[in-house]
Amino acid sequence: MTSSGDQETRRDSAGSPIPEPAAGGGVGGGAAPAPVDPGPGRWLRVLAGVDEQLLSYVPTERARYTALGGVVLGTAVIAAFSMWNALVAVTGGAHVLILLPVLVWALFVLNLDRWLVSSSAGTQWRRRASVLLPRLLVAIFFGFVIAEPLVLRIFGTAIEQHIRDDRAEQLRTLTAKLTACNPVPGQPADQPAERPAEGCLEYVISFPATPAGVTDQLTALRTAAADLDRQIAADSAELEELNEKARRECAGDSGPGFTGRVGEGPNCRRLRGEADRFAASHPIAQDKVRLTGMQQRIALLEGEVRQGNESFEQVRDERIEERVAQMRSHHGAIGMLERFQALHELINANPVLFVTTWLIRIFFILIDCLPVLVKLFNGATAYDRLVDERVNSAIRIYSRATRGAEVSILEELNVRQYEAESAARQERDRIDLNARIHAADIQAGLDRAVDKLANDLRRGAREGNRPGADGRTTYPHLNGSRVGSDG
Repeated sequence: MTSSGDQETRRDSAGSPIPEPAAGGGVGGGAAPAPVDPGPGRWLRVLAGVDEQLLSYVPTERARYTALGGVVLGTAVIAAFSMWNALVAVTGGAHVLILLPVLVWALFVLNLDRWLVSSSAGTQWRRRASVLLPRLLVAIFFGFVIAEPLVLRIFGTAIEQHIRDDRAEQLRTLTAKLTACNPVPGQPADQPAERPAEGCLEYVISFPATPAGVTDQLTALRTAAADLDRQIAADSAELEELNEKARRECAGDSGPGFTGRVGEGPNCRRLRGEADRFAASHPIAQDKVRLTGMQQRIALLEGEVRQGNESFEQVRDERIEERVAQMRSHHGAIGMLERFQALHELINANPVLFVTTWLIRIFFILIDCLPVLVKLFNGATAYDRLVDERVNSAIRIYSRATRGAEVSILEELNVRQYEAESAARQERDRIDLNARIHAADIQAGLDRAVDKLANDLRRGAREGNRPGADGRTTYPHLNGSRVGSDG
């Protein structure tokens, strides 16, 4: 079915124009065709693929097809709005250049719906169903494509907030990972001194220098000082105990291991000697001096470690901030894929949102399918019957014109074949004639030669035949040849 702008004049097999049905031959009791409607509704009917000249025979159908054209236009507008939202989400903002693909998409959907509607005209239900059902599937598919950006637009606020929260959580997780995988050496005992063994491969930061060497030296010095301090304490306690025993023995204290006699007796001197020998073999005073030096060295190293840790922590925090800033820079504008992912996560977390989302999708899909659905449920109209009549008439005219052209071509071919056969026969006759003429010429020449030979023979007979020595007759007129027989 063609619109009024696409209509072509029908012609018969001879090439003459075929007029439209005359007045009184139209549908509806012999009424003449109505004048063509020049109003704005005509442009809406063009969107439905209506032939205005054919529709003028059933002017009561104009309102129906004007509304159908409005439905086609409405679906194209919704498709354009959907494409606008999709491109704004992809590009990160509205731009004038977006209007070009939006317009192209709207025209494409408009032309597609126009094709879906106009190609399903007719009165045969089975044929209409076989045409409309595949077109309905196409409309459903495009409905999904058009509906999804609109769903994202409706839930845009919640989706964007979810994406921002997710990005912030990613930054916090990255900061925590980098901090845990790059600990400060020698930090307090309530903090982890080493990075986790697993999951840190991609989070380890390289540093030009670390206070690990000074920290190891400080740890070793602290261990040595603690060991020396324990040794000094043990030696001091043992020396104190030996001196106490010597004092009590010399003072005459009684008890287990003591004599109870006052004065420097053998036991008193022995115990004092043991105390003196222990003091000589265990230089407690020198150990204390050495411990004091170690403690001073520890204090100096602790200052160096503090300064090194502060510098290391500052560098580490700067490197961590660089990594976090790098991830933050990759976020950029919220894209279409992130919106789909966020919507999927929100739907999985909220069953009510799942149902609502699908209801909205189905709503927009039905809107996009409206042109086909309206045509499907509209049934066969009077205009459809006229379309059938015109199509059937065009088929009959074309069939008859085709048969006429076929007969004409076949007759022409037969004539050409007869001409070719006649020319072939004439050529064969000419060749036969030439062959007979040539055979006659040969026969005439042969007859002349025979006649001449006969004449020569007769003349020789008259002149006399002379027998040769071999008994054969010689004929002088034949150059002495012997062609005769014996005597």
